[in-house]
Amino acid sequence: MVSLIICSRTGSLSAALTANIKATIGIPYETIVIDNAENRYSIFEAYNIGVSQSRYSILCFMHDDIEYHTENWGQNVLTHFNDEQTGAIGIAGSPYVPAMPGSWWGGGLVNQHLLVNENGKLAVADKLADNVPAAKKPVITLDGVWMCIRKDLFTKISFDGAAYKGFHFYDTDIALQVFSAGYHIYCVYDISIYHFSNGKMDKSWCENAMSFNRKWKSALPLSCVKLDFTQRKNAEFKTLNEFIAVLTENGTPEKKVYQLALRRVISAPSGYFYYKTPAFFAIYLGRYLKSAFKAA
Repeated sequence: MVSLIICSRTGSLSAALTANIKATIGIPYETIVIDNAENRYSIFEAYNIGVSQSRYSILCFMHDDIEYHTENWGQNVLTHFNDEQTGAIGIAGSPYVPAMPGSWWGGGLVNQHLLVNENGKLAVADKLADNVPAAKKPVITLDGVWMCIRKDLFTKISFDGAAYKGFHFYDTDIALQVFSAGYHIYCVYDISIYHFSNGKMDKSWCENAMSFNRKWKSALPLSCVKLDFTQRKNAEFKTLNEFIAVLTENGTPEKKVYQLALRRVISAPSGYFYYKTPAFFAIYLGRYLKSAFKAA
């Protein structure tokens, strides 16, 4: 049995989603809708309320703008949790959490099973970080569009409303808490979902990205699969470069952006950037000096 927990932007679930869940889940369930139409709660607060109200052993945190396309998907969820060491599952995530601040997908090491709209028809758009097909893939991070977590873990973990504000990084942070508690996390490929909207990487997202990086800095980087030096190095710099672009797009002055980049490269964990750090350092230093000259 599963407790579905939704932070609703409209105060209630649409009739279409309600009917879709009922028609596809295939097991007993309860729906807990946290009314956030007036933006009273952060996502962290809303989900913690949902956890406290839940009755069942598996908690499913989901967006209110998705549609299920797998019959009896609830039974698939329960089957995945037959393994007592499985702490959480989702449909998108990464096996690597970089030391650099940024998105969980920024490094390009992505496992994902999601439906996309191609010319009016839904099609599967799977991503495999290692290009090897499987029923599930080990990950450390999860995307919050849809994720399930064992309820009994919430004696050890919680959505961290003290470290973060708003609606970003609740998923990455809670997944890392599950992983740090010694449990396995998987991206699963037997539950198909269509998501009607995309996330927004705004200033609030940038602030929470930095909050996440500060909170977990001493533990990062983390990986649940074997990666060689080149894979780790590329993931780190791809993540940092994406974050630089997002900061710039959100109006952060170039001088401040490249100051951050220089600090992150200099403070990178030993062994991660030995070969190419000087080159990247020179690039960022050049961009910083150029931006400082422009600001003068």
